[in-house]
Amino acid sequence: MMFKFTFSNLLLLAGLGYFLTTAWTLYDVFFPADCRAASGCLKPTWTPVDQVYMKVDLKRPRTNERISLLKTNYFSLNTGDTVRLNVTPPSEVFHNQTIESMVTLATKSGMIWSAHVPLIVHKEPMRTAFNLLSGKNMTNESEPSSPVSRRSVSFWLSVMRVYVLKTPVIFSQNAVPPEIIQLLQVQPRGSHATYQPLVYVNAEMQRSIDWIQVPELVTNKDNVSVHYPPLEFTLSVEPESIGKFRLRCMLGMMAVQLRSYGFRQKDIDEVRQLLVDTNFYFLLTTMFVSVFHILFDFLAFKSDISFWRKAENTTGLSMRTVVWRFVSGLVIFLHLCEERSSLLVIVPMGISTLIELWKLARIFKFSFSIRRGFHLGTRSEDEQETDKLDAQFMFWLQCLMLPLCAAGAVYSLLYTPHRSWYSWCLQTLVHGVYAFGFLFMTPQLFINYRLKSVAHLPWKALTYKAFNTFIDDFFAMIIMMPTSHRIACLRDDVVFLVYLYQRWLYPVDKSRSNEFGQRGDMDEVDSKPTKTGSIQNGKRESAVASVWNWISLSAWRARDTRPKSKTTKVE
Repeated sequence: MMFKFTFSNLLLLAGLGYFLTTAWTLYDVFFPADCRAASGCLKPTWTPVDQVYMKVDLKRPRTNERISLLKTNYFSLNTGDTVRLNVTPPSEVFHNQTIESMVTLATKSGMIWSAHVPLIVHKEPMRTAFNLLSGKNMTNESEPSSPVSRRSVSFWLSVMRVYVLKTPVIFSQNAVPPEIIQLLQVQPRGSHATYQPLVYVNAEMQRSIDWIQVPELVTNKDNVSVHYPPLEFTLSVEPESIGKFRLRCMLGMMAVQLRSYGFRQKDIDEVRQLLVDTNFYFLLTTMFVSVFHILFDFLAFKSDISFWRKAENTTGLSMRTVVWRFVSGLVIFLHLCEERSSLLVIVPMGISTLIELWKLARIFKFSFSIRRGFHLGTRSEDEQETDKLDAQFMFWLQCLMLPLCAAGAVYSLLYTPHRSWYSWCLQTLVHGVYAFGFLFMTPQLFINYRLKSVAHLPWKALTYKAFNTFIDDFFAMIIMMPTSHRIACLRDDVVFLVYLYQRWLYPVDKSRSNEFGQRGDMDEVDSKPTKTGSIQNGKRESAVASVWNWISLSAWRARDTRPKSKTTKVE
């Protein structure tokens, strides 16, 4: 089949080219070539099996007195080490003061690296959940605190992660990666130069879960502190390859810029989880599905808008399903914002909700003018017939849904902690959307069954959404999101498979005219696109939709011949 230069095909080619370019760049980052020149190289002074130890000291803020916190045993650079203990920090930790540590890496001959890392940061306290009826915290049975204030509190770094380069690399002095230049300790030696082991630690890049809120002091009746509780502290020395080490340094340099764009620490954690805390091949897979997920999202939005913009009537389309998609999309969008999910999930959901709102205006034939104001158009007889089928099936669903939603809301109120009444209302709505959203997607399936036709559906948009559905299943396992949202990703797979079965069961009659007066068996097709999925229309579809049509036609020819529907009227 000859390749056609359509917008969709060119966009897919651009995405493939971008992925291949990025893959080559990542390969060069993970597997750099060693310098082989006679001079001008930067060589390591160490080997992966060199024995070193690490020490952490505390510094008092006023006196600069050093307090030894821990010291590891000797370990090799390619194995690392982890030390866990409970420490009793200075009293300044419990009085909202900043404590700094000095971390050193040394050998038997002396210190080779040191850095200052803060152990206390000040930020807003974590939101607590409690039972709305009893007013008790469901975790520790203590009285709930007042609503979260904007006053910052102290957070203790319970896990300090220090990263070391485990495999030495010979760099060219003229091509040292810029992200590790500031970490190099270079010593000239003849025609070449040498560098000490590369170590990276950054308080800004520590994981969010590693920071714990400093507990309140235990006081007596006279409000005098009598006990300083111990705090957990873990030092984790983690060896990394040159590729992951460089990516981590790059992300550390980008952290400030990402925060200026509105990214929170949780978002940066997710970016690090996707880009750094994985192997090379999984990273390539993530990059591949990320690029094409964005492309399919854009093409699905484009095709969906094009279909609804050119549709002159909505016969065979479930009006209540469109209403439900807007309402459920709005609720899910608010829930994702409440749970502070990833922007990779929130932004597409917000765009999809706006498109569903625009569809509502189209299906209700909403218009506005200065003279007439707001106006709703009248629906045709065929559209009213579709509405009757839609209302019939929706009534059955409501009888099933309302009692179950009410029971789930009561159970959640009695036995589940929430941050506020707003959080409970939103979570109740969202669980209803997720649990029964599958049922509310079925009225369109019922209409297809009664009309014995699927020609009225926007199959190109459904094709792109189907690809994104399977990509969402992949992302649901690697991106931080609510569990209910992960389950909802699998819900769309089931509905799409039923749509696929109906397309096979009700083949398009090429002799039947669509709303534009076009037929699939005509030699020449009018410039307006049809929505029947015929062979002639397939010439103008994208490469993805062409594959979809080929699968459908192959299944059609393989099955027994069935009489085709000549009309969309209900018998």
